[in-house]
Amino acid sequence: MVSWQTTTASLLSRLTVKQLLQRDVSIEKLRGQMGAIERLFAEHPPGFEVARNHPLPHCDAEWIRAKGARTERVMLHFPGGAYVARLPNMERAMLARLCTVANARARLVFYRLAPGHPFPAGHEDSVGAYLQLLDLGIAADRIVLSGISAGGGMALGVLLALRDRGIPMPAGAILMSPLTDLTDPHDGSRVSNAARDPVLSHKRGLEMRTMYVGGDAEMMVHPYVSPAFGDFTGLPPLFFQVGSTEILLDDSRRCAALARAAGVRAECEVWQEMPHGWQGLPFGSESQRAIEHCADFVRECCP
Repeated sequence: MVSWQTTTASLLSRLTVKQLLQRDVSIEKLRGQMGAIERLFAEHPPGFEVARNHPLPHCDAEWIRAKGARTERVMLHFPGGAYVARLPNMERAMLARLCTVANARARLVFYRLAPGHPFPAGHEDSVGAYLQLLDLGIAADRIVLSGISAGGGMALGVLLALRDRGIPMPAGAILMSPLTDLTDPHDGSRVSNAARDPVLSHKRGLEMRTMYVGGDAEMMVHPYVSPAFGDFTGLPPLFFQVGSTEILLDDSRRCAALARAAGVRAECEVWQEMPHGWQGLPFGSESQRAIEHCADFVRECCP
């Protein structure tokens, strides 16, 4: 049974976020209105340090860890936002909870956004963030990638690029409702869950995805852009979480199946009636349980 807190969040999302995404507003206005959601979260999670050292060449990044914590586990996290926007306060709060349970520290990467910076800008920022961790002396087997929504697709694209370039792989990847197919499927969950999804709008999502590839429709099937069209051979263990009513349900299922077919360990948790991004909710038992499952995966990958 879904908790009343999550049920309420789904209803409010349907009345606010989804309505906003269905309107024909500019990206600048969309970003501004999404800022109202940000005010639900503190800029700095209580009890945590947020450090902006080790800058990247073309984008910002920050370390998040519990004050006084000492841990070798590192989570390299890519935020969501359809590659055109982001909710940094919500992502920080979610990472703080995950780091607490997993005994890890996190590196949050604010890769460049479309439409001002279409692919491959954000992808290159994200690959560069991983290479920077290696340059800092952090062993690949102590790093777990993570991402939510578009950030989950980014994480998979980074894994494919690292594999193709012969770079040591991280220990695993957590993929929360990842966007893995930027084309416009006319079947599956993109259609069957279009009305059921309380957060995402399929039509507006396609418009944003087109911005990410600079209007180049052929680029939408590039594996670094749409990992669902990639070869998963040689990837590390993958852990997917997705809600049963999300339009992105099949994005997770398809990639988990591709990974298993390629001999990669892949687990896909389908959570009943969960809204997109429920892991980031600051309330509700389902959010905390999902975070605990992710933390179990981190500890298993990095004992």
